[in-house]
Amino acid sequence: MTDAPGSLSSSYRLARLAGFGMCVGTPVLIGALVLSGLVPAGENRPEGSLLQIGHAFTGLVFLSAAWVLWRRGVVLGAFHRVPESQRPRVLLRESLLYSALFELSSFYGLVYWLLVGRYALRHVLGFILLAPLLFLAFVPRLDRWVRASSAGPGEAT
Repeated sequence: MTDAPGSLSSSYRLARLAGFGMCVGTPVLIGALVLSGLVPAGENRPEGSLLQIGHAFTGLVFLSAAWVLWRRGVVLGAFHRVPESQRPRVLLRESLLYSALFELSSFYGLVYWLLVGRYALRHVLGFILLAPLLFLAFVPRLDRWVRASSAGPGEAT
């Protein structure tokens, strides 16, 4: 791994810990509520408008992942122009924003459980488990931020 300035490295560690905590903590909590039976399972069949809601939730998850891919490319591409004193704040803000968007997937799973849970457990669990997977796959690592801080236009992504 490349050497990172101290404040950028510490900001990255904080962002990674907080973001991953959000993207793991929420799914664990929601999964525990669902599997323990504390949240009642929906009794409706996933047909008609309820099926469309499931498709809409899936689309929203993909849309958030696509938006994060686009945004991280823009932010990393312009990161070298951010004043060095503001870079840790930008890294933290972006990482937490991406984490919050990915965390919504777990809430979609909870809502879908309340609507059609009994008939769609695998879909519900899929929504819940996507949050940490999306976080690990799409939130930039420290080396990407470091490369972006010294790269010219178009070299960071």
